[in-house]
Amino acid sequence: MPITILAHLSERLRSLSVGQRTALPYSVYAVLFPPGEPDDGARVAAFGFAGTPAGGMENQPRAQQVVFTRKIASPPAGQAAPL
Repeated sequence: MPITILAHLSERLRSLSVGQRTALPYSVYAVLFPPGEPDDGARVAAFGFAGTPAGGMENQPRAQQVVFTRKIASPPAGQAAPL
């Protein structure tokens, strides 16, 4: 499924195993986190979002993409995520 809204990105990140990554071209990143790179506001929003599914984010300007990485597994249902 193409990622066109934040819910799609969230689903994709939750489906990743720990250590797996998914890359967003700058064009998609700009739709999800307007106005996109290199805007500081977009970066703050993306970094905030990246932490929600226990992940991380890396900007790759040469490849014109932003990569999200699953850092830890989701907690079992009913348990809070670690801080």
